[in-house]
Parts: sequence; structure tokens; C-alpha cells
Amino acid sequence: MRYFPAMRTIGVLLLPGTRMFDLAVIGEVWGQDRTDSGIGPFTLRLCSQGRVRTAVSPFGDVAATHGLAGLVGCDLVLAPGRDDPLAPVSPAAVAALRRAHRAGTTVAALCSGAFTLAAAGLLDGRPATTHWRDFDALTVAAPRADLQRDVLYTDDGGILTSAGVVGGLDLCLHLVRRDHGAEVAASLARRLVMPPAREGGQRQYVDTPLPPAATQPGLASTMDWALARLGSGIGVEDLVGHARMSERTFHREFAAAAGVTPGRWLRVQRVRYAQRLLETTELPVERVAQRSGLGTAANLRRRMRAEVGVGPDSYRRTFRRVTVEA
Repeated sequence: MRYFPAMRTIGVLLLPGTRMFDLAVIGEVWGQDRTDSGIGPFTLRLCSQGRVRTAVSPFGDVAATHGLAGLVGCDLVLAPGRDDPLAPVSPAAVAALRRAHRAGTTVAALCSGAFTLAAAGLLDGRPATTHWRDFDALTVAAPRADLQRDVLYTDDGGILTSAGVVGGLDLCLHLVRRDHGAEVAASLARRLVMPPAREGGQRQYVDTPLPPAATQPGLASTMDWALARLGSGIGVEDLVGHARMSERTFHREFAAAAGVTPGRWLRVQRVRYAQRLLETTELPVERVAQRSGLGTAANLRRRMRAEVGVGPDSYRRTFRRVTVEA
């Protein structure tokens, strides 16, 4: 197991447009007196080019405590996300990040801060992630990175990245756990009123639009008919029969209109309906599976893990909104 020296001096790279939430997360974990919880004390350096005031969104400016040279000698350097993750990173900031990394400093990015590390070439050949809305852009910014969409954070030893936005807090807790042990991390998590480690990855939070509905009246009618009967066990052959088309014609026209195959469309609709039932009812998982047409709890778990990244029990704990008598 690789040994990581205790982190005592924490450097934060301030760039124009740095997001306030990421700074608040850093301040809550590393800027508070946590000696009664067995961690710290820490020295927090806010580092910016020329030690000037840096624009922070959305609440104004933050004054740096150090210039970029302050990153050297830190045990941990954190790159918060920015409003515009594609905005240029100054050559001086890139050089400072590279110097810190070459000196053995652990460098971690919160949320879209991964783009800052990409600009410095620190993600090349390494696992990395970011907020799901920025993921495609990161594939362009860091083409040589091993990008991982469905995780809350990545850890390659000296370089770490996190999903957004609360994923940055998951990453900071992970760093505390790595440095100080699980018991200390669990104690800090309780103080922050959050689980020590969240279940699943960020795929469960992705706002994935449903496959589009068909505009042709015949296909649209068949889709509406199917949606009203998801729990009845209907299959693609039933859709073909309702549409009164040959099987070959139906598959071709359905895929052209909806962008997915009929079988894929049915599976997605059933999983989405199961998600709504898990969010809004107290139905047992077995009944949710039956109501949504997925049959068994085992099949529901398999389908949800494939589509959402977590099982129904974990999903319900995370997203359940109201209690409704079924």
C-alpha cells in the first residue's frame, strides 16, 4: 500500500470565475478547527497570480493570501471549479501546478476544476471525471485521460478529480479517509450531516431525457397505448400488432422516429416508471417490479443498475420525495 504523508498545508488555486461552492466545501473541510475530531490543524493558503483579489461566483471577490509560489511546499493543492471551465488557464498557473506536482504534492480538482488540471497536462494517462454536464467537453480538453463518467471521484495517488457539485465534498472526505482513517472521516461526515461514502456513482443524478416520442400519428398512438400498459407484460410484438404494420416496417419506422429500437424504448420506459414509483410510493420493490412490467425484483435491480447505476433500494433512499398510500 502506498504511504501518503499527513496533509497539513493546503493550497487552493484561485482563478477568475472560481465557484464559491467549491471554496465553501474546501473551507468547511480544511479551514475549520477539527483538532477535536483528530485531524489538523491545517494551514490554508489561497493562492492567486500576483496575490490579487480574484473574482468568485456568485458573491464577489476573494482576496488571495499567497501568490502562485505559495502552492510549492503544500501537502495538498486543490483546484476548484470555475464558471467557465473552458476559460484559459494562465501559463503562470499551469507552471505552478506542474511544479507542485513534480515536487510530490497531491493535486486534486473539484468538479470542473478537472479542466484546470487538463490544461496543465496532469490528467494525461490518468483516470479522471467531472460534472456530468461537462463530461463531453472534458473528453476534448483531456483526450489522453482515462475518463470515467459513472464515478463520484477518481484517485490516481497524486492526482484526484471529482464529479460535481457535491462530488467535491465526497472527494474531500475521501482524502480525509485516506490520510487519517475511516473513523476520523466518519466523524467528520457526521458533523457535516452526510454519509461517509455515498452509494453509486453520478449516473443516478444525470438528467437523462426520455427517448423522443414519435410524431407520426400511428406510432404516437402505439406509444401512448404501450405507456398505459407497461405493467401488463406487453412486448415488441404487441406494439407491432397495435401499429398494424409488418414487423420489419415497424422496427424501421420506430427507430427512425424515436431514435431507439422498440425493445430499448420499452425497457427505458419501464425503468423510468419504476423510478417514479420508488420516488413517490412506499410500494415494496417486488410490487414496483410488477407494476412497471419488469416482473421480478431481481430483474428490476439488474435493469436499474444498467440504466441508472444503482439498485432500487439505494435509489429510493436518495430520491424518495413523498409518502403515498398505494
